[in-house]
Amino acid sequence: MRRRRWITGLCTAVVLAGVGGPGTTALAGTTAGRAPADSGAANTDTPIGQKPMMGFNNWARFTCAAQARLDGTRAGYSFQHFMEDQAKAMKATGLVAAGYKNLTVDDCWMQRTSAGYLHGAAHWGGSSQPGFDWELTGYADRLHALGMEAGLYSTSGEKTCQGVPGGVKGHEDNDARSLAYWGIDSLKLDNCGTTWSDRQQIFTTMAKALKTASTGKDRKILFNESAPAAASGAESVKYKTMDWVRGLGQMWRVSPDITVWPKAAWNDPSAGSAYQGGVYQNFTDTVALARYNGVGNHNDADMLLIGDNKQLTLPEQRSQFALWSVMGSPLMISTDVRKMAAHPKDYQEQLAILKNKDIIAVDQDPLGAGGYLASRDNASATAGIDVVVKPLAGGSRAVTVLNKNSSSVQYKLDLARLGFGNLSCTRIARNLWTHQGSRVTDSISTTIGGHDNAMFTVAPGSCGGAADAVGQIQAAQSDFQKTPFCLDAHHGATKGAEVALWDCTGGANQQWRLRGNGLISSLPDDGLCVTGDPAGLRLAACDDSDPHQRWTYHRSGELRQATGACADINGGALDDRSAKVTTYQCGTYQPNQTWSAPFTAPPSG
Repeated sequence: MRRRRWITGLCTAVVLAGVGGPGTTALAGTTAGRAPADSGAANTDTPIGQKPMMGFNNWARFTCAAQARLDGTRAGYSFQHFMEDQAKAMKATGLVAAGYKNLTVDDCWMQRTSAGYLHGAAHWGGSSQPGFDWELTGYADRLHALGMEAGLYSTSGEKTCQGVPGGVKGHEDNDARSLAYWGIDSLKLDNCGTTWSDRQQIFTTMAKALKTASTGKDRKILFNESAPAAASGAESVKYKTMDWVRGLGQMWRVSPDITVWPKAAWNDPSAGSAYQGGVYQNFTDTVALARYNGVGNHNDADMLLIGDNKQLTLPEQRSQFALWSVMGSPLMISTDVRKMAAHPKDYQEQLAILKNKDIIAVDQDPLGAGGYLASRDNASATAGIDVVVKPLAGGSRAVTVLNKNSSSVQYKLDLARLGFGNLSCTRIARNLWTHQGSRVTDSISTTIGGHDNAMFTVAPGSCGGAADAVGQIQAAQSDFQKTPFCLDAHHGATKGAEVALWDCTGGANQQWRLRGNGLISSLPDDGLCVTGDPAGLRLAACDDSDPHQRWTYHRSGELRQATGACADINGGALDDRSAKVTTYQCGTYQPNQTWSAPFTAPPSG
């Protein structure tokens, strides 16, 4: 049975009038150097998890189902032995050396004594096979000896998502002390057993308990929070939760469970109570929240299905790796690494994907930015091209071009859409799959296979960096996995043209340049800028003295006008392309005032 992480009966939080959160950024600017980390999270005073986690989690591929040794025998084979075998395989395949150091065991590893103390379960997922040691000091020591970190799972309620009575509710202090005593490096905390009324309080209590338990110890416990994953982009509570988790820990799930067996792992559009998504759907949910990424703050798109997966083709595995890396997501493998270690020749292509140093460097870039969706020319999951751009330290840009079609396409990537100017100057573009550099001026031409991708970094060299953020501006999603609408200059980039919602087409009239002086100009005509009032948004001759044309982009997703108003979808209907976009008094965590826009560095605050 799949884990039920989705909480039924979710309600949209009441929208409160007032001023939004403090996280803001100028609309453009240079990205040289490293972004400062946010102030210390509640789980530790020591900066940890500054870069996205890399490692292994058993859940997506194995759930709580008891497994056999590779030779098929089961007698005496424990859950703990299985996890240690995965760790040894990661060491043997070179994955640990490549950066995959965290080994997290998910649900069903634990039990709780009648006195309330947390210990390893005697049996594996309700089977007769052994589970974990009573106490886990030896287990953690063996992982540390391999150069790895030990991660454990729990939930914020009394019972886990699989019904194990081992959740932290009411046991936060004792559980934190046990984790610290065992030498555990990270805790993944799920949502089962709580509601929006008590979830924040329990996560907060747990974060503080982790800090207290590890005070004075060299080993700090990273806090991996699943709280945001329980709400879609159409719910105010999604954005409220995205705010409070960053003050408690370092990473958080933002999307549904990724689909494995027996559904279509690449494109599984099921939603609602199934609470599952394919690779493409989880990408869509996560990329919409790129602005929340930063140093020590990571949106988690769920697990990598790269390895012994029979559902994803090799191009689809390459695309998942490229998309997760350009978004700055944690890279947590959930396939059978034991098989890859036992038969490395059979899995050399998959291992080459996972160990691609150039692409890992994009994921681990010290600026900490998430990749934003710069262009989507078709709302379909099975047709068209998506382009994701990630600002890098030093002013470079990483870009992933995803071919959603089943057949190959020729594609020309316009460097102006990456924010670069001075396009007659020669820059160096590095192909991250071939590891070859080439000299480019205004564009990059490439052939991309079906469901495959092209991935490049473009360095500014002596030509100048990408001073502006360029790309489409999207409304919030109307539900999990739904493709949002884009801001569109109706009837083209002409003076007086209405700026409103439309299907994302990748057209030039949906490409916006967010300038450092606060103006938002149309990429085809830099002399026309977005202005607005309660009657609607439209294009006008650019005038940086006009407060109606000066905007700031906030981490909350607000596009706030210098007048004090916000860009607002009149009536709040996120799935109605005929809804008028106006300016209105800024609210708090309002989905109809939430936008995914390009940026040159993570909004801070």
